[in-house]
Amino acid sequence: MTTDQPPFARHHRTAQALVSTFQEALEPQFSAKGALSREDFTRAMNLMMAHWPTVLPLFASICQSCTQAAGCREGAGCGGGCVPRAVFKPDGRRRDFVTRLLFSTVRMKVPEIVDPISGAVFPQIIAGGLQTSLNGLFYDKEWEALNADAIAIYNHLGTDQDAEVWKRIAGQDTLAVLTDTLFVRVMLRFRQFHQQRQTFTRRMTDLLRDKRFVFADGHFETLFDTLFGRLREGLRTELDRARLDIHYGEGTADALMRIFDQFDKHRLEQSLPVRVLGGRSASRPMLAQRSMLGATPAAKRR
Repeated sequence: MTTDQPPFARHHRTAQALVSTFQEALEPQFSAKGALSREDFTRAMNLMMAHWPTVLPLFASICQSCTQAAGCREGAGCGGGCVPRAVFKPDGRRRDFVTRLLFSTVRMKVPEIVDPISGAVFPQIIAGGLQTSLNGLFYDKEWEALNADAIAIYNHLGTDQDAEVWKRIAGQDTLAVLTDTLFVRVMLRFRQFHQQRQTFTRRMTDLLRDKRFVFADGHFETLFDTLFGRLREGLRTELDRARLDIHYGEGTADALMRIFDQFDKHRLEQSLPVRVLGGRSASRPMLAQRSMLGATPAAKRR
């Protein structure tokens, strides 16, 4: 069994050396001309170098030898006789791999619930609407870039089976960082939380209207918590937050914390009963039901 580094590790080291050489070559010119301060340039390069762990999976997927090395790495001691990891062959009809990856967490974590009115099964019923709603949060080129990252992840894993996908991601730290990039970018689109929550909920309700399924506020809370709840782990300590900023850009940790704070406040408000005439308490109606309640005599009396 060879003791040489696997190809993807050599590629990683080579690319890092190239960027370092680029820095050494240009830094004197920037310093002499004053077009860019040394501090700004050094800081930019340090951020670039800090991002190398996030691109490691991409190096591992760009050539056949890297893929084979990844397979051999899983079967340590195989002496080079192990079978390379299977190549991912997506359904030719599928185009949106971002939603496929995000929704896989929902399918795995949210139990199926049958709607008593429409007979629809949640969360499966929202898949089509979710695809359109998430896509609508981004410009076309932004979504295209995210989709390319999602395809790279599936190509590296060699499968799109939900349980196996997350099992393999959990076993590779650098791949987990790349995967979380998709979730972070989507969550950041809820910076103006209350406005964007309402817009998202209305859009989902409109998209599902023909299926007689009302996407209520409770569905949004379940979906939001399932998609992004695990990102809270990266916000617990100052070191965790610093690492998050290095991986995804300065200020990311603060932005995510503010979104979670608004989400938690909203969820708490929704859990509190409302006071009606006579001092009685009543359950708070779901957001998607309020427009319907407003058309009834009982609602008007309130």
